[in-house]
Amino acid sequence: MLKKLLKNPLWGERLADGLAKYIKYVRSKGITICEPENPDELFLKEDPFILAVWHGQFLLIPTIRPEKIKAKIVVGAHGDAELAAKLVSRFGVTPIRGSGAAGRRSKRDRGGAKVLKQAIKALKEGFCIVSTADVPPGPAQKVGEGIITMARLSGKPIIPAAIATKRAITFKSWSRLTINLPSSKTGFVVGDPIHVPRHSTPEELEKLRLELEAAMGKVTRRAHELAERSPKKILPLWERTLKPGLALKSYKLATSIAKPIAPLIFKYRVNKGKEIQEREQERYGISELKRPKGPLWWFHAASVGETNACLPIIKKLLSHHPELSILLTTGTTTSAKLAANKLPTRAFHQFIPLDNKLFVKRFLAHWRPGLAAFVESEIWPNLIIETHARNIPLLLINGRMSKKSFKRWFKKPAMARPLFGRFDKVLAQGPIDERRFITLGAEDVIHSGNIKIDAPALTYDETELQTLKSAIGDRPLFVAASTHPGEDELIADAHNIIAMDYPDFLTIIVPRHPNRAEEIRTSLTQHQRDNQGKPLTIELRSENTIPSRGTNIYIADTIGEMGLFYSLTKTAFIGGSFIRHGGQNPIEGLKLGTNIITGPHVENFAIAYFELFQRGGAIQVEDAKTLATKIVDLLKNPEQHKSLKAGGQNAIDYLSGAEEITLKTLETYLEPSN
Repeated sequence: MLKKLLKNPLWGERLADGLAKYIKYVRSKGITICEPENPDELFLKEDPFILAVWHGQFLLIPTIRPEKIKAKIVVGAHGDAELAAKLVSRFGVTPIRGSGAAGRRSKRDRGGAKVLKQAIKALKEGFCIVSTADVPPGPAQKVGEGIITMARLSGKPIIPAAIATKRAITFKSWSRLTINLPSSKTGFVVGDPIHVPRHSTPEELEKLRLELEAAMGKVTRRAHELAERSPKKILPLWERTLKPGLALKSYKLATSIAKPIAPLIFKYRVNKGKEIQEREQERYGISELKRPKGPLWWFHAASVGETNACLPIIKKLLSHHPELSILLTTGTTTSAKLAANKLPTRAFHQFIPLDNKLFVKRFLAHWRPGLAAFVESEIWPNLIIETHARNIPLLLINGRMSKKSFKRWFKKPAMARPLFGRFDKVLAQGPIDERRFITLGAEDVIHSGNIKIDAPALTYDETELQTLKSAIGDRPLFVAASTHPGEDELIADAHNIIAMDYPDFLTIIVPRHPNRAEEIRTSLTQHQRDNQGKPLTIELRSENTIPSRGTNIYIADTIGEMGLFYSLTKTAFIGGSFIRHGGQNPIEGLKLGTNIITGPHVENFAIAYFELFQRGGAIQVEDAKTLATKIVDLLKNPEQHKSLKAGGQNAIDYLSGAEEITLKTLETYLEPSN
């Protein structure tokens, strides 16, 4: 609604006028207490300078400018900041539009570099610059690098400042946005100037960043004390208590009450093919395996993707440390089968216990792990709380936090902080993930990269590859890898479009969950027709068949053969991207020389896809028609495969390195041998 109003010039100006009048009214009603008593003296002495404020506490800042000082303020380039730009101009402050990307790699230039140049130029011309010290989208009240860089390059000091009113409304936004109310006592506090030498080393710059952060916290707390308002009202999530809130207590109670029906849930899942009957006791924290002697580490991976990601780490740890044993837990039958085939000696698999306090305590009492490492995004509250309670180092490796998950956790701060704050260390896949984890309460977070980039190429049976090649012959084909419900029908639509140009075209579908194969065949047979109006001929690999000359769609519903099918094709569509799942891993195919096509939803691998798109190493399509068009284009212009392959390899080279960081971090937790 606000964006629509701002697009209308007349309404935008009226709204800015109204807000300016409101802010002046707030300042005119009530008493203002300043520290130091006359901050204008400091301002005039240091003029020009950089005034640092927190993002969520800026509303009254334009009102504090002494008349003799000319100022400009950094305002975001996005649509919502249009109102802020109009507003500050009512107070004689010139806006500079744009903002930093907060460590994000984005296709859209947010104007950070341009803003920095404009700000430095303005400082040299005698203007003061007002800038928020924290950067969207968070974490709040954590000083970013931008303001430090501005001070270093300009040679001008940073002055920390905060203003607070006794009466105010604070929103549950990332920045703790505060609307000050009239008839309030107001506290305004200015800290000592902080100078950033031009030739500071990276270590010195980090020390100064932390010094500014501490100074900002100090003036903020003092401004609230003077205004007689608790500073806790604006505390960002990462500063809050680890004590479980109502939502977390309710979850623990619900899982405790649900304990008697756990067998019924398990039986239902067995009937759906999602559990193995013979291993039911593992779900209750009971194991038939004995704990091996010596140090034991526990890795938890949700499913196949996470298992494949951590297997190379597990193998190298065991190779480097012969005294170590490793327990790998997962939650799906497919990942259990994968683990059974690929885990090395001294590593073994168990199903993760259901997230009930009793089951978790049994599990931990039996295995007594010396370290727990969760992979990517598996957050089970009872597991985390009980593991932390036993003083077991708790790590999240290859951490990923999607936008959707972040929004969900952010709405539950009393649940998020007590969970994420219990991790000793989080190794985040990308800078956006890093900032999201910090915002949610994790304290020790680093951007390590994605270990899936460093994983070795998937293996395959060369004999099976030659058998398939012989059966297929010179037929054109493509593979739809890791498809999800709702995508197979689109793949069949694309197949029929391609078959208009290539009647003998073969499509191979590798479903993300192989147990969907019969469901896919039934659906496509009933609802899809070829270009002659006949039902599509569909065969399943699990029925020990190979594609015949008349096969239209071949469903590869076996475990551990993804490498085989990537090696069979020049082009693969990566599933989970036509629907709002967020996409599957494109790197596995690239490492086997396969060109990658994806749908529009790639949030799960945003960084990898950004680099691929930048380097021409992947193709993005919107629907079945554009998928078919791109595949036909590649068939008619095979020289494109070389440039796609080169771009993909370039991206892999750039993104590699996470495995080494992860291994070094994990090894710091090993006790030194005697």
